[in-house]
Amino acid sequence: MEKLVIYGNGRIAKIIYQFLKKQFDVVGFTVDKEFIETEDVEGLPLIAFEDSEKTFTPEDHRMLIAVGYVSMNEIRRQKYLEGKVKGYKFINYIHPSVDLHDNIRIGENNIILDHVSIQPYVDIGNSNFIWSNAVIAHGSTLIDTNWITSGVVVSGDAVIKSQCFLGVNCSIGHNVTIEDGNFIGANSLVTKSTMSNEVFVSRDSEKMRLDSKRFLQFSGV
Repeated sequence: MEKLVIYGNGRIAKIIYQFLKKQFDVVGFTVDKEFIETEDVEGLPLIAFEDSEKTFTPEDHRMLIAVGYVSMNEIRRQKYLEGKVKGYKFINYIHPSVDLHDNIRIGENNIILDHVSIQPYVDIGNSNFIWSNAVIAHGSTLIDTNWITSGVVVSGDAVIKSQCFLGVNCSIGHNVTIEDGNFIGANSLVTKSTMSNEVFVSRDSEKMRLDSKRFLQFSGV
């Protein structure tokens, strides 16, 4: 197995480690010195990113960025670029349950979790994070550094540009382009192309006046 170092020491890094350790020889974690409060993560050494190449040499180690969507994914973008300057090569983590057609293009530093459906002729760039059970439909494009949460549907021939956030169960319509830096909230439906840095948020479900038992009696369920 390839030796791998994870950039990150928070919840996301720990979760992704549980997936990675089954397929890669994860030897440690790295993060900027100012964020180090412990000597290890999950029992593995935590090294300052400023000096990471001294312990985890780029010639012998691959890297994966595993941090959240802070500042609309800007931290993930920056650390990926800084890692490349240090000479690191980046892996993709793609869960074994994901069926990859031979006409799909995928860059590097992507994380694609279990039971994501990636249909034919999809184009995925670099540093995208796709949570479980999302659907990336035929002919669609994810450019770079997007955060796609569970249950998202990106319909056919849609384009998600860079540094976007797509919330749980949101849907992007067919042939729609989501411009850079969009925040699409949970359960939102977007059927028209957007401008950069827009926000779409759906209302919460209506709370009924009846309690659950009375509701069942009233509805005849």
